[in-house]
Amino acid sequence: MNFFTALIETCKGTKVFLKLLSQTLGKSLWHLFFLILICSLFIMLCTYSESTERINETFAHLEETFGDIQVGKKGIISTKIKKTISFPVVDDRYTITYIPEIDKAKLPKIDADDMTSGFLWTPTMLTSWTKLGPDKFLLIPFAYCSDKQLSIKSMKRSSILTYIKNNTSAEKKVISLSPELNWTALRKYCTNTLISVAFLGNIVGILLQTLLFVMMFSFILNLSSKNTGAPALKYKTRFVIGIYVSFPPLLIATMFSAFQLPFLSFNSVYVICFSIYLIVVFTHLQLNLNASGQDQIEQ
Repeated sequence: MNFFTALIETCKGTKVFLKLLSQTLGKSLWHLFFLILICSLFIMLCTYSESTERINETFAHLEETFGDIQVGKKGIISTKIKKTISFPVVDDRYTITYIPEIDKAKLPKIDADDMTSGFLWTPTMLTSWTKLGPDKFLLIPFAYCSDKQLSIKSMKRSSILTYIKNNTSAEKKVISLSPELNWTALRKYCTNTLISVAFLGNIVGILLQTLLFVMMFSFILNLSSKNTGAPALKYKTRFVIGIYVSFPPLLIATMFSAFQLPFLSFNSVYVICFSIYLIVVFTHLQLNLNASGQDQIEQ
């Protein structure tokens, strides 16, 4: 059965699941990935305008706060701010930390208020950071003054400024992921990067969640059928059926996420709808297996 037929029929009712008993695992996984790709793309398109507007507002605030970005003998500096400053941006989800004189400064608590990611700006390096543990950070250099390429680096909090001092210098040339170091270029780069990361994050997150719940509920139902003596489907067959059961819940959860409906998250909607529909589908299958006298389905 092809993807679109399976999608339409699983949304129409439970009759199609008898036909899907013979579907191969590989084909069902491909169908699942294709549906998640469509759902993630739909969520991205529906939220794109709001996301870009929020990013534009953030960069307008940054430009107003810091002034122009100046690249010269002192490195990459702000034309307005002359002291260390740190503040949250993007609905308090990220922290911007600016240190104008790295030789004399100490690193502020960049992860204050339970922040897990942000951006650190020094005269010789602009880098994003992600908190990996209580005292472990991942630095992702964006622009820096150096004579060598710097890669993503994991380190302790106390080593961050030392690492920047040892590997960069205002006398070196500027290496940047963006073609220009100004707010317009940075805004475009961050917009494309954040939208892409969110899109890929949705694909991976939805895929892992779906496979986890399909495996878990298939295992539980397999144990239940053994205890009750009901006709038992092979675990792989239950897994395939579970994948197709997830199709309507994924579509409903996508609507909630894309249109940012209140009260329930994508995960909550998916789990509720999947749990209910799975019980309905397997009850229908067991009744049909009982009526036909089958005691086992082989792949």
